[in-house]
Amino acid sequence: MGRICCFCRRYQHGLRDDMNGTRESRNSNSYDWTQDIQLHGLLYKKPINHQSNKWTKRYFVIKDGFLLYYPDTEKKDLEKRKCLNVHPKGIIPLGECTIEPVRENGQPYAFSVESAEITVTTSKYRQNGKLLLAADSAFERDKWIDMLQKSKRITWKSSKLADEMIDKLEEQGLQMAKQRQEYFDQLQSEVIALSDEKEKYEELAKINQELEKEKEKMENYHRELMEEFEQIKQELEDTTEVMIEVQRDREALSSTISQQQQTLQSLAEEKQKIVGNLTEGENQNKSLKQTHGNMEEQLKTIENRMRILQEEKAETERKLKENEEKAHVLEEEKQQFDEQAQELNETIKDLRAQKEMTEAELKEEVMARMDAERKLGEAEESLRKLGVAVDSQTQIIKEDVHQEMVVNVRKLKQFFEGLALESKIDDDKPMIMKNSIHARKTLQRRAKTNKIKKARSNSESAYQRRMRFASEVIQF
Repeated sequence: MGRICCFCRRYQHGLRDDMNGTRESRNSNSYDWTQDIQLHGLLYKKPINHQSNKWTKRYFVIKDGFLLYYPDTEKKDLEKRKCLNVHPKGIIPLGECTIEPVRENGQPYAFSVESAEITVTTSKYRQNGKLLLAADSAFERDKWIDMLQKSKRITWKSSKLADEMIDKLEEQGLQMAKQRQEYFDQLQSEVIALSDEKEKYEELAKINQELEKEKEKMENYHRELMEEFEQIKQELEDTTEVMIEVQRDREALSSTISQQQQTLQSLAEEKQKIVGNLTEGENQNKSLKQTHGNMEEQLKTIENRMRILQEEKAETERKLKENEEKAHVLEEEKQQFDEQAQELNETIKDLRAQKEMTEAELKEEVMARMDAERKLGEAEESLRKLGVAVDSQTQIIKEDVHQEMVVNVRKLKQFFEGLALESKIDDDKPMIMKNSIHARKTLQRRAKTNKIKKARSNSESAYQRRMRFASEVIQF
């Protein structure tokens, strides 16, 4: 039988360094040699490429991708030495091996180790071989096969592959880290863009809400103006009817005055006739004295009636003058109502024109107001910080300078509070109307309306009193 050879000189050199140089120099009492190997134990070995069926017991050791075997007595020597022998009977590299269980006569738990690196060298030839091994039980066989399969991975090529894989994984890790950073930056930019978009959306929503409020306020104001216009129109119609009625009363009073004037003339003529008759009667006889007394009584009665008619005439003339004054007042009221109606029409036209204002202008106005409020808030915050700084530096600043700074800060605070109070927006009125002159026109128009209503109520009460007195005189 030839000797099994291994062409892995690098491993043999390293094994000698490891066993002779390192392990043997260690303290044998404290060092556990089994930590440097993967598996060891006794197995049965059949000669390679030999017709003999004799199985020989050998001591096998699996270490770092190699299978080493010794004589069966090596186990006792190894336990005494506490380190491996650097001169085994054979070394088999497991990197290219094929390990599988086989069926052999007399050894039910056999398995084979086949590789191109297992050779048999004799004096005549050299050929590849297959190593047949056997265990005492199926459990032992499976344990050795499993460990041999795992040890196949520990090779020079595997170490090179591991280094390449590590380099590749490191490169992939760097690339993935770079991609992750790029994705993170992209995500961060998208988050910032989404945040800006969200802020713009919220700002637009707020502007739309403000525009809706302004639109609602303008519609309410327009509705109020239309109601006021209808009310003034109705009042103008009522005033026109009252003027027509006053004109009729004026004509009736004029007719009454004419009739009274005719009556006065007829009474004057009758008085002259009676005076003539009295003059003629004085020349008559005393027998006519009784008739003269009766005529004097009639004359007194006529004079009384004339006096009453004179008073009625004066009262009628006074009423006529009052009616003329009332007609003049009503004419002024009508003119004022016309002016109010014209102003109201102009206000409605202006309001419609302002209502047709583009959304961009309203948006700019709302944004300008929001920017002014923001700047005012920043100024107030700066003023507050200045006040805190002045209070905190009390120990450093002199007392007179500190008092002067406190007074200045207080004045600035009062100034900004005044600005904030002046710039406060009344929510009950639309913004457009506060910036125009229509509010003043409306107040003036309403003041005129109240004045006209008061004057009309006073004139109506006086007119009713006069008409009642005139009716009593006519009945008399």
